[in-house]
Amino acid sequence: MKIPAIDISIQICNQHLSSSKAKGTEIEAFLTRYLLILICAHFEEEIEKLIANRAMKTNDPHIVSFIRSSVGQIFRSIKTSEISGLLSKFGEDYKQKFQNNTVGTQEETFYNNIVINRHSTAHNVGSNLTFDELVGHYEKAHKILDYVQAALS
Repeated sequence: MKIPAIDISIQICNQHLSSSKAKGTEIEAFLTRYLLILICAHFEEEIEKLIANRAMKTNDPHIVSFIRSSVGQIFRSIKTSEISGLLSKFGEDYKQKFQNNTVGTQEETFYNNIVINRHSTAHNVGSNLTFDELVGHYEKAHKILDYVQAALS
């Protein structure tokens, strides 16, 4: 599940890096860190939206409200292991369906790399990812969102 806001941001950053010949400079590192944070924020929002959409199937506005307000308190890290744990709260079959699609895949590896590097960036350790590596990771990692949606369907 590609997210247009991320695609646009990647395109803008790429154009800037190319036109300014800033590849391999500190500017590339700053833009890569920015994108790490942006990507993770959108991933988290999308997962929360998918869970809210699942709750709406109950046709109970109070349940939907409860789920929307609670998911952020329950869901602290967006690594695939945490997503599995969150899905297991719906039932083990949800968790299993998600894990059947993700465990040991490149998508899972790249997705978790983005999350881990975002965490390192947020805690002033920085990231070892280059801009091109991050873009490559995102091209596979966004599919994790499709697997969350499939598990909730």
